[in-house]
Amino acid sequence: MTVLAPMTAVLAQASERIPIWDNALLDEWTVPFGEWMEQAARWIAVNLTTMLDIFAWPFEIMVRNLVRDFLIEISWVWIVLAMALVAWLTRNVKVAVFVAVALTLCGLLDTEYWKETAATIGLIGVAVILCVVIGIPVGIACGRVDSIWQVTRPILDAMQVVHSFVYMLPFIWFFGLGEVSATMVTMVYALPPLIRLTNLGIRQVPPDVVEASRAYGASEARVLFDVQIPLARPAIMTGINQTLLLAISMLGIAALMGSFGLGRVLLRAINNQDVGEGAAGGLAFFLVAVVLDRMSQRQGTESTNLFKRVQLAWKHRRDPEMLIPDTEATAIVEYQETEEYAPIAVRERLPMLLALIGGLVAVVSTLLPWTSSAGKISAWGRWADASLNGELDGQVFNGLAASGGSWFGITVLALGLFVVVAVMAFGARPGRAPRWLAADGAVIAAISALVVSFAYLLAQSVTDAGIAAGAVDPGHGIGVYLAIAGGLIASVGTILWMRVAKHSPLHPLPLGTNWGRIIGLGIAILTLVLGIFSGWSADSRPDRALTPEALAEAEARVMEIEELKRRADEDPENQAVYAADLLVLEAQARQASFTNGIADSGPQLGLWALIAGLLAMLAGLPAAGVFGGDEQWRWRWSTVTAGLGSGVTCIAFAWIITHVRSGDLQFLSGVGAFITMVSGLLILASTMAVLKEFRRSKVYGDPSDSKAEPDTAAAATVGARM
Repeated sequence: MTVLAPMTAVLAQASERIPIWDNALLDEWTVPFGEWMEQAARWIAVNLTTMLDIFAWPFEIMVRNLVRDFLIEISWVWIVLAMALVAWLTRNVKVAVFVAVALTLCGLLDTEYWKETAATIGLIGVAVILCVVIGIPVGIACGRVDSIWQVTRPILDAMQVVHSFVYMLPFIWFFGLGEVSATMVTMVYALPPLIRLTNLGIRQVPPDVVEASRAYGASEARVLFDVQIPLARPAIMTGINQTLLLAISMLGIAALMGSFGLGRVLLRAINNQDVGEGAAGGLAFFLVAVVLDRMSQRQGTESTNLFKRVQLAWKHRRDPEMLIPDTEATAIVEYQETEEYAPIAVRERLPMLLALIGGLVAVVSTLLPWTSSAGKISAWGRWADASLNGELDGQVFNGLAASGGSWFGITVLALGLFVVVAVMAFGARPGRAPRWLAADGAVIAAISALVVSFAYLLAQSVTDAGIAAGAVDPGHGIGVYLAIAGGLIASVGTILWMRVAKHSPLHPLPLGTNWGRIIGLGIAILTLVLGIFSGWSADSRPDRALTPEALAEAEARVMEIEELKRRADEDPENQAVYAADLLVLEAQARQASFTNGIADSGPQLGLWALIAGLLAMLAGLPAAGVFGGDEQWRWRWSTVTAGLGSGVTCIAFAWIITHVRSGDLQFLSGVGAFITMVSGLLILASTMAVLKEFRRSKVYGDPSDSKAEPDTAAAATVGARM
């Protein structure tokens, strides 16, 4: 059996062209997201068992001690009295009486229904208690630190938008079926409203009250506990109530995951089509929901029935702040004075021209040769591009070709075009072009193009790594060096442009060091390190290492498999033993070979992504105000940080999509590249709070002054306004 036999078929497939309107084209561009998640899940299950046990420990302790060993076992009378007492202390006597009557009715239905009722109260209590322990501190941190809120908000959006069935599977995979995993899923689903409303309550505390307390010498701890939290209490209590309602709505999902409680009764009634059991279980479910809702309501909300409140909780799960009734609408009065954006100053024109030239050079570079006679990046995922038999000898590939720059070149093209469009649009309409078509947006694109071009140039080829015996060295064409030159020229031009650009913040930036932003950058770098040392490729091809040693090993393994099959045929009595050995050998033959981002057996793109990330961390320190500096200083360093973070994302993105475009079916990009791409986005997101504040400055004055020297007119700048 010859391992190289499939190569002719691969070359034949590479020459085929599928029309863009044909659905079969989608099979040629499959993004292996499911494979990434499976790789990550298997790695976590094998290597992080201790961390998973620590994570599950509080859930197991509370479910076992509070639910199984306490609520289900004690007399129903004590539970009714305890719940009524809590309702009396937190609400009033009327609610306490209602709670006692409703829970007594649940017990009168049947002993089994009472046990399931007690278990339901316990499971909801565990979920809500853990939500409060986590949600209120996180919400307070979000309300006091903008950078933490910027990171937390997209996570909350994902928790609320993604259906619970999606994240059920990982919890079942890691923690098994039962009450523990069901409580975790319930907590994930019910937690976001509490964090959002706590954040909103802290932010709605009048700033003059906070400033007055600080002026009287109150410490930050006293400001928080004596001023902000008491005034935010209505919003926090609304958040707890919404969390409880959403936890109740998850009881059916919990039953599907093997949990006990009234959800299990309803599920059993549906499976058995038992109308009587379903009616009794539904009544108990309704009474428990009403009891818990009434106990957690704020004063003055008794007039709203449960069904309406559950409907509102579901409707406003993305914007729970709309459920706070006493929020006063703030009238926004636009300033009607005639205003103009600061015109382009003379000293801005030369840097803009330099940036334009750099962008055009980067664009043109993608049309010129990047490799010849072989592919560089594409050869890692498609042996045909290694030109082992000289099939590609003499052929030249530009930056857009699959065997040339591929998505590295396409990324450089897109970034170069962005710089060109930004300069031209801003030159035509300063301040009125789309937000990111300005100096800072051009800096981000230019630095990203430079990082991607350098990564491609310095990446290791299969020839350098000695992976494929007889592979042709692709070399580098003039296009790669022009791409680097264009990125460098554009970066210098845009940075110089930003230094003299007349931009100002919409609101004053906070004074002092932004520690929340530094922490966010630290998390991004830790994520980047994790991505670098995770798998960047998963190669299941039998000829994944075309060296003489690897080919000999593959041939030996094939011969060993054939020998085992022959022995099994000759010795039927021991056929089971041979079959087991055969399964092991075949599994080893099919096992994917993983390569991380800095391994010698890979392109080592992760190394250059790591260097760019560390540079972003260094640039993020002055951007966060560690070394002082004014608002302009922090804006410029934030832009550089964003450009480096965008470059990290572009490196990983180009690697992934290049192999989606041209890789063999048995070669997949790994989860490490995906994690690296996310880490770059985290770096980029950490700068948005500052970058979004800056706009082209506006000038006010007599229209006849418009002919004055731009620098003189700009002296009348009073700040950018929306």
